[in-house]
Amino acid sequence: MKVFLCSIAVAAVALGLSFSPCLAAEEDPSARPNSLEALIDVLAEKGILTPEESDGLKTRIAEAEKPAPPPAPEKPKYPTVKTKVRLETRFSSVQEDENQPYFGNRDDQTGGDGFTVRRARLYFMGDLNPDAGYKVQYQSDWGHTNPNLHVAQMDWRGWDFADLSVGQLQTPFGYEIVISDAYLLCTDRAAVSNFLPADKDIGILLSSKEASSAPLAWKFFLGNGSGKYAANPTGDYLWIGRLEAAPTPTLAVGAGYSSNRNTDFSPYQSRFLKKNGDPYGLLPAYAAAEADESSWEFDFQWTNNSSSVWGEYLRTKIDSVGGPSVTADGYYVYLHQFMPYKGSKDKVEAVLGYQQFDPNSDVTDQFDLTSYTLGLNYHISGSRYAKQRCQEMIRLNYVWNREAAAEVDNDKFVVQYQTWF
Repeated sequence: MKVFLCSIAVAAVALGLSFSPCLAAEEDPSARPNSLEALIDVLAEKGILTPEESDGLKTRIAEAEKPAPPPAPEKPKYPTVKTKVRLETRFSSVQEDENQPYFGNRDDQTGGDGFTVRRARLYFMGDLNPDAGYKVQYQSDWGHTNPNLHVAQMDWRGWDFADLSVGQLQTPFGYEIVISDAYLLCTDRAAVSNFLPADKDIGILLSSKEASSAPLAWKFFLGNGSGKYAANPTGDYLWIGRLEAAPTPTLAVGAGYSSNRNTDFSPYQSRFLKKNGDPYGLLPAYAAAEADESSWEFDFQWTNNSSSVWGEYLRTKIDSVGGPSVTADGYYVYLHQFMPYKGSKDKVEAVLGYQQFDPNSDVTDQFDLTSYTLGLNYHISGSRYAKQRCQEMIRLNYVWNREAAAEVDNDKFVVQYQTWF
């Protein structure tokens, strides 16, 4: 008889175990006594269950009530491909728009203001395997009808000490020239950022791991030194080293050095000298690949909740064989402040900017620039520090330009709309 009762008890408990997950999903386990364990205790007191059987059944109950583990994430199928498009439309108006110097934007030139598509960018990016990725970017700026290959790089992340990038890519000299123009505080970069740092080039880039706990981050680039698409015409190469640190949670600092000997190309040559009529007679030295450029820079970014301050100083020495030598330098400082708007604290931001640029420290001329910017940015979607960073926004800038000599009336108003999709 006892064996018969024991069999019934065990069957009842087993049946209860099979239904306990369903009951647990419908009831709050903390709000009701564990009836199965109470039944087991009663059966044990009556001698129907042995202590070993009682403990074994309670263990099974505890295991049955444990939540099921989450499903394993689905592994990506390689290769992966992601596409993005960024558009920036712009209206600008220059005060007099006649005989003004070129400081890095088309609307600085006579007849260059009005409506335009400032940037149209098409991105392809993805991974070939867990350790290898790629990025390709096409651009058409200022409404040009000949889109060109802007970036084409392969990335390797399989090493413990550093990441490797190879191809046509952004060199790591400077801060403002390196960050995407989608995240700028003002509509345009400072003149010194447009003219002095090396920009895109073909080569290799080594970068310390982003997740590393080391106090210093570093980057090293070795490339042709002749810009996009071009091979190296001499036996010398462009090399750049950069160090970055975060002394406090709110402060980041960086410094870099760049050397480009016997070069035929640089942003100073292609953007400043060519578009301003070669005021210092340096273009023949570049054409003969006999210009030596050495540069250094220091930058900082201080951010504290809704406020931030960015600053950077750059200096370049240009020596030419049998020709003039020039030292150019400049700096900028930006103050950024979020303003409350309709209950939101991260949609409207005010920006104050101040910059100086001197393309030749030995002379004083109309290319010596002092500029002030008053800006207002509105984030339609996303925000500066949100996951959807600067997703859709409008920037309004008024720029006061002051030249050291032969001053012209070239103050500028700019409104620019930006969107990603």
